[in-house]
Amino acid sequence: MKNYSLLITLVVCCAFGLMHSRSHAQARPSSKQRTTAQRGILTEAQLGSIVTPKLEDCSTKGSRIEPASIIPSVDARAFPTARIAKTLNGIWVGRVLGDKKDVSVDYFWIVDTKNNEGLIIALRNGKQSVAPPREAVAATAPKLTFLMCPQEGYIPSNQTPMIHEFVKVADNIGDAPKILQKATGVKVSKERPNLTDLWQGLLASKYFSGMPAVAFAGALFKPIQIGSVANAVGPAGVSLKWDAEYRGGGATSIQYTSGVPMTGVEHVEFIGTSTGQGDYLVSSPGNGKIWKVEASSKVKPGSNVEARALAGHTYDLAFDKVVLGPLK
Repeated sequence: MKNYSLLITLVVCCAFGLMHSRSHAQARPSSKQRTTAQRGILTEAQLGSIVTPKLEDCSTKGSRIEPASIIPSVDARAFPTARIAKTLNGIWVGRVLGDKKDVSVDYFWIVDTKNNEGLIIALRNGKQSVAPPREAVAATAPKLTFLMCPQEGYIPSNQTPMIHEFVKVADNIGDAPKILQKATGVKVSKERPNLTDLWQGLLASKYFSGMPAVAFAGALFKPIQIGSVANAVGPAGVSLKWDAEYRGGGATSIQYTSGVPMTGVEHVEFIGTSTGQGDYLVSSPGNGKIWKVEASSKVKPGSNVEARALAGHTYDLAFDKVVLGPLK
């Protein structure tokens, strides 16, 4: 059976929380007004490369971090957390690039910054519950992009460079119940359910205990928090952290146990910067702290699945680069 990579990132996994800390934005010219000469260190092309993760970035990875991949303090920017939350709130459609296997999946992420929660679903079921945007719209829409290079010691392991890219398709999440029902067939009876209600509806229906697709996975992120991180020099960075519950089954890279959740935490620190295309948050070696996922199976002592869980049912990896932007 093929091993389909349904890696739940989220992935957004990102500044979903609304920790209303004061803005550290600097009184600087806008990204469109600044020139290369005003920057002083990195060129527009170099900054553009930093905020555009590519599969080819893995081929140049080594023990030495290239100076042109690091955002210097003069090119760093701080952005209000309310602006980050506004960018993230909404519906995102995902796709996987670079995997040699067929990884065409029904992949979407819904983010509710009002309630500090996010819900992500990835299914190999032949459907497309969220339509991707037109090419012209996608070119300027906010994206959340995760680059993962082949690594040793991560769970699940990855043999080829891979990108998980999410494109924002809507600011309003009012269609979340319809989207989830289209993808999973599960209808939540509660009027105006939040994302936690939708997740609980999936659990109540025992959706993750069956075999709804060849490969399937989902996660609830809550509470999601965003904060400011002081740097020794230059503008403040951005920290992001949330608790997560993952469930899934079938031919996924993560070894799920039917009906048993994996719980853990995702955390990251970003550096902000600006290019002629807009404002971005970047996490990579040399820029903030890399995005890490640390989770394991949650089982009751003495249960019949405890041995399997202890035998390696974990989700432990880091992304080589994560970029959010352009910010709204």
